[in-house]
Amino acid sequence: MAADREQSRDIVTALTRAGAAPRRLLELNEGRALAHWHNERGEAHYERPRHHALSIYTRGGEKTSRQVNGRAVSQGFPGAVCLFPAGSQSKWRIDGPFEFLHFYFTDQDLHRCIETTWDREPGSLALEERYQIQDEVIAKAGQLLDLTDWETADQPQAMDHLAHWLIVQLAGRYGTRALPEPAVTGRFSKARQRALSERIEASLGQLLDLATMAGWTNLSPYHFARLFRASFGLAPYQYVQERRLLKARRRLAESADKITVIALECGFGDASQFSRAFRKRFGIPPSRVRS
Repeated sequence: MAADREQSRDIVTALTRAGAAPRRLLELNEGRALAHWHNERGEAHYERPRHHALSIYTRGGEKTSRQVNGRAVSQGFPGAVCLFPAGSQSKWRIDGPFEFLHFYFTDQDLHRCIETTWDREPGSLALEERYQIQDEVIAKAGQLLDLTDWETADQPQAMDHLAHWLIVQLAGRYGTRALPEPAVTGRFSKARQRALSERIEASLGQLLDLATMAGWTNLSPYHFARLFRASFGLAPYQYVQERRLLKARRRLAESADKITVIALECGFGDASQFSRAFRKRFGIPPSRVRS
């Protein structure tokens, strides 16, 4: 299924034809995805992709240029940002090695963001093309993605949170019309906080992504994340990770179940991922608690 989605993305097809090689790919919810690419030489033509794409250069790029009528009109650099709206056209020449990150999302993601974050009609805003520009905020997000291990069990949830944030940033910064800064004030009531805590505690062994938890409250993921952090002092994925680790520590001390069984019961993908997270949080391996 993931391979089918990857092949259906027009920009992925164009990059592969140009000789670029994907180093990492992380499929997120509802068809969104992150990809880490490497390329050294060639030409890429993006011909009216059916999806949106954000590109952030992480290494090199000085020898990558956008071409118009056979001439270079802009040059890349580490940290350069490009935004390819659906339906856009651009041609690129690569004359040296560089690495870049791509975030793929659709009109449905953009429209949902506009409706839930700004309470506007979905068709009221479209994204503008941006090529090899400087945007320190988006570039910092690229650095974070570049340094993160995408394979750990908790990362899809964290990345999904970041994906929603990126869409809000792109709509607010590079839309065809100005949008006011989305304002989220206040916090969940004490009763709602207790209810959320109890539901999360009962669901630790399941997939708990941002969209799922936001659906419990009938809020957009963006609003839910802001209110959750204001109420609990942690981002949703950080809170869930903490509760999973605390539950695992209790289970290790109180039961004779195998470490792998406890890891899976507490929502970790496998024992090695659990052990890394446990050691990072408590400073000792899970086996030390058991002994």
